[in-house]
Amino acid sequence: MKAICCLLFLSVFSIISLRSLSLSLNKAYTAAITRRHLGQAKLTDGFEINIDARLNFPNPRLKKAYYALQEWKKVILSDPEKMIKNWEGIDVCSYNGVFCAKAPDDPNSMTVAGIDLNHGDIAGHLVPHLGLLTDLSIFHINSNRFCGIIPDSFTKLTILHELDVSNNRFVGPFPNVVLKMPKLKYLDIRYNNFEGELPPQLFDKDLDAIFLNNNRFSSVIPENIGNSKASVIVLANNDFKGCIPKSIGQMTKLDEVIFADNELSGCLPDELGLLENITILDVSENNFVGTIPEGFGKLKGVEMIDIRKNELTGTVLEGICTLPKLLNFTFSDNYFNQLEPKCEKPVRPELVMDYRENCLPKKPDQKSEKKCEPVVNREIDCESVGCKSQVDSDEESKKKKPPKKPTPVPKPKPPPVPTPAKPKPPPVPAPAKPKPPPVPTPAKPKPPPVQSPPPPVFSPPPPTQSPPPPPVPSPPPFDDIVLPPEVGYSYPSPPPPIFPGY
Repeated sequence: MKAICCLLFLSVFSIISLRSLSLSLNKAYTAAITRRHLGQAKLTDGFEINIDARLNFPNPRLKKAYYALQEWKKVILSDPEKMIKNWEGIDVCSYNGVFCAKAPDDPNSMTVAGIDLNHGDIAGHLVPHLGLLTDLSIFHINSNRFCGIIPDSFTKLTILHELDVSNNRFVGPFPNVVLKMPKLKYLDIRYNNFEGELPPQLFDKDLDAIFLNNNRFSSVIPENIGNSKASVIVLANNDFKGCIPKSIGQMTKLDEVIFADNELSGCLPDELGLLENITILDVSENNFVGTIPEGFGKLKGVEMIDIRKNELTGTVLEGICTLPKLLNFTFSDNYFNQLEPKCEKPVRPELVMDYRENCLPKKPDQKSEKKCEPVVNREIDCESVGCKSQVDSDEESKKKKPPKKPTPVPKPKPPPVPTPAKPKPPPVPAPAKPKPPPVPTPAKPKPPPVQSPPPPVFSPPPPTQSPPPPPVPSPPPFDDIVLPPEVGYSYPSPPPPIFPGY
């Protein structure tokens, strides 16, 4: 009986063992078949490429490009213009917006050298797999609906020459990946939602064009801005504070600089007069105080100066009004109270000036005397309102500014007011003259309300100032990409600035 039971047990055990062995063999066989059809290659970048082994690619570069672009295609949520509709098959060089050229280190191999999906209204995000496109020289995706952040894998794009992700929905701090792109010359991240501080290392890079406007940056402008070799810098429409560092005078190659519509303060630095090659200078819509630096009269190549909507005072100098190439000089909505003779009637008829909303006697469209008097009579000590390494809060600024008294004058002055925000002085013995004492606060955070808010429309505007409205213009056709080992693709001139409001 025991023998029969043992026999039955061994039979059942053998059946179970054989069945398990069969299942294991089936799994192994299936895996072997799968491996035959899927080529697997682990890359040093941390990606594992799974591609049908039956697909034959001309070279490994195009194989990686195929994998990266197909992974990107998977996260495209909307493509209303059908820009990536033909992203099928192994011929990635035929994909819309993808451009191939001979590899810079191997003229016998074709590779993906550029991507241009501008103005596609595409919705999605960038995938880390794009870091596999290590031969990219140009990456243009402006005027779409890409969101999220710039992947860290973009640090692998070591020969990238142009990065244009403008007019999208990217977020987060400044994309520090661009600081690790050694060949980058053209950086355009405007019209996004980047925020926070601007890294000083940006101005140590060998960039030719820096477009950061229309984001949410809120730091001071780094003191080393003068180290930059850029010809165009646009920081407009952010929330930069503090004032313009004096090192800007070192930027002798600077052609256009736009600081408009921020929270910058202090006096305009005299070093702006050292920008001998500048053609466009825009510091409008900030909180600058004091007078126009005399150095502005040395800007022999400048074509447009815009200083409107600040708290500048004093005299408009004829040295500016007689600059040989100046076509547009806008100083409206300030507190200037005098024009030198050649500014009263410009000697060059093509010069367009806007002097509205100032305190100029016998001129139309000026501020009321009530608004003008407290500011025009205010004495400014530029040393006390100069650039600081850190931006004080509003409360700290109010506490620190009153002890910085202006240069003493013969007339007696009342003691410092304990609450600077109040325009009304405390009761003190009246000075010799009945005229009310000057307001001790060196600078108010904001100018008084303006009755005429819209900026002027000039006729005719100078040709160089015609603003291309966003979105950012597409680059020229990318028919023949040449990738020299040292400089990469020769990128087009940066787009002209947008006036007013970038």
